[in-house]
Amino acid sequence: MEMFIDILMNAGPIGLLAGYAIYSNAQSEKRIEELMKNGEQREERIRERWLQVVEKQEISKDKLIHELSNKMDEIVRNLERIEERLKNEQK
Repeated sequence: MEMFIDILMNAGPIGLLAGYAIYSNAQSEKRIEELMKNGEQREERIRERWLQVVEKQEISKDKLIHELSNKMDEIVRNLERIEERLKNEQK
């Protein structure tokens, strides 16, 4: 590393410019990596939240279907009883 700095310093202004460009590029790469990591974490949080909402909706839908099915069964039983009474009255 020391040899690299000596070469850049001995090269004059062009060496300093090259050193700045290398440093700036390294800093930019670090920043980009940090932004990508933060973006991935944010995406994961959004995905988890979305999955929770979908799961909640699925549970709600299943519960509603079950309740409707039970209600329909009850209605069918009531209709069958009414039908049976009507048959008995006709006799």
